[in-house]
Amino acid sequence: VTLPEDYLPFTVETDTQVITGQGIFVLSSKRESFATYERKAIEERLTALVAESESLETRVAAVGNKQMHGSGTTNPSRLFWEVMELLEARVKSNLVLSYRAVGSSTGQREFVCDPTDYAECNSEALIDFGSGDIPMTADRFNALTASGRQMLHIPFALGAIGVWHSVPATELGAAGTLELDACLLAKIFSGQITTWGDPQIKALNPDLVSTAPIKVAHRKLGSSSTAGFTEYLSLKCPSDWTLGSGSTINWPVGTENEGSGGMTDYIKANDYAIGYIDSGHAIDNDLVEVKLVNNDGVALFSSDADIGAAATIALANNEFPAADADWSAVNLYDRPGNTTWPITMVSYLYLDKNLSYQDPGTAALLMAFVEFLLSEEGQVLAEENLFDRLPPSLIQFGLDALGTVTLPEDY
Repeated sequence: VTLPEDYLPFTVETDTQVITGQGIFVLSSKRESFATYERKAIEERLTALVAESESLETRVAAVGNKQMHGSGTTNPSRLFWEVMELLEARVKSNLVLSYRAVGSSTGQREFVCDPTDYAECNSEALIDFGSGDIPMTADRFNALTASGRQMLHIPFALGAIGVWHSVPATELGAAGTLELDACLLAKIFSGQITTWGDPQIKALNPDLVSTAPIKVAHRKLGSSSTAGFTEYLSLKCPSDWTLGSGSTINWPVGTENEGSGGMTDYIKANDYAIGYIDSGHAIDNDLVEVKLVNNDGVALFSSDADIGAAATIALANNEFPAADADWSAVNLYDRPGNTTWPITMVSYLYLDKNLSYQDPGTAALLMAFVEFLLSEEGQVLAEENLFDRLPPSLIQFGLDALGTVTLPEDY
């Protein structure tokens, strides 16, 4: 570069140069703006924070951060969350436990993760366990086994599906209650009976004075409550219920609602409504129950019924298959007995039989979670959450099934 004749170059002061450092053409490292000083201070603090964070991560890793996640039926969600909180409180290490209450059908889909169902799936479970108040459907069970996996059904509680209404008490007459049987329910929920004053309803409820239109409430797609309710109607009154059964129904009448909470809100907000809800949730929310006529012709409330009787009968008849078999045909509907509830449901955990691929900490948490649910303390909590406890033989069945699980090498 050709420079000007009177060119004076800049010099750089790194070490202190007395007097010389005050020259006009001196770039001194001893001078800086406040902004530069502040930036350096921030950089030093950030460096210290990074070091502290790395140290914390090391300590957390040393203690262990174990995770377990599930999804499925809404009915036992409060029970699951309570058990998870107890486990977190009783363990020194850091636990991350979660359960998404999204319905039995979604729980099954996320557990099976069939690529023909969802393009994003690769036949590996998206969750550590699923849960449902119905067995795995035959199609999903077959898809799972075709992918090389084996699964277990582990029963952990019994429950009841009840029918609940909001006919004003002043219109129920002297009886003060509403009584229905399966065929009347089939006609109401299929739109064949549309008013509370229908002669067929009056035949069972002679004191009923209401003539208002019936407001039918039903669940959105993928509900185990829908499956239990419609399977019962199909079994008990096939001539009047021709809409099929399962977690998804093409309803000809009614308003769809999200979850047990949505059903509860609808019935509370609308007089003359009727809907099916798991009894524990409905009782907890002070809904008014319909008396259902059971197999022996006795009309009763779920709160007065023997929910466990149906399971006892099924056990005596050896109706429960091996834990790793297809359970799609298992049900406890319409069993005999004066106090037997007609729509009894088994609540299941869906587990992979082979957990050798799983993180050892997650596998340990999953086993502890299931064992807790089957323990005396777990069964008491189930009852407090308005389920019915399992018969002892069904608890042993679940524990025996757990003993067949293949665990990680360093479990």
